[in-house]
Order: sequence, then structure tokens, then C-alpha cells
Amino acid sequence: MREFTLTLHLRIHDSITALRRAHARGDDDLATCQAGEVEDLVELAARNGIDLGAGYADLYVRA
Repeated sequence: MREFTLTLHLRIHDSITALRRAHARGDDDLATCQAGEVEDLVELAARNGIDLGAGYADLYVRA
């Protein structure tokens, strides 16, 4: 489970980074896609009882 949790954290981080990049380039379609991916990953974490903490919520809101 530890490897799954680590992988999930890394995927969320990468998705948020890509979301910010898409916003910076003005690519609304890609930003929407990336936002959906972040939401899906956060939901996956919740379904598996993984506490992501408030850190990701803060990152996502600023994106």
C-alpha cells in the first residue's frame, strides 16, 4: 500500500504541475483535462482511505 500511496502522490503532483503549465500557456482545454485528472486521483485516494492532507487542496486552488 505504501508504494501505491507514493505513486498516487507523485501522479497528483505531476497533474497539478501540468495544470499550472496549461493555465500559463492559456490552453483551456488541456487545463480542463488536467483538472479532471486531479479530481479523479483525489477521488481514488479517498476511496482507498488515503489522507492527502490539506496540501493538495491548497495547490489545486492556486492552480
